[in-house]
Amino acid sequence: MLDTINAEQCAKLLGCTEETVEELTRKGDLPGLKFGRSWVFVRADLLAYLAERARLEADERRSGRANAQRAAVNVRPLKPRRQQPPALPRPATA
Repeated sequence: MLDTINAEQCAKLLGCTEETVEELTRKGDLPGLKFGRSWVFVRADLLAYLAERARLEADERRSGRANAQRAAVNVRPLKPRRQQPPALPRPATA
């Protein structure tokens, strides 16, 4: 039997607000089903989604770190920025 939860329980599981859960589900980011006026989620699907998302973000961080290390080797010194000229004095008014 599938363990289903509602949006409030899903928000508690994910550590966010119910509004965030509904917004992410409407956009298709979270696996859920609109059943009448409520959202229904399968707990196993949410946990699989979280695990996959965590793996993807970890891979992105690793590749970003590797790219940063590669870029650090090929860094050119920055050109000094041009300074703004001083403001001109305003003419005196009578």
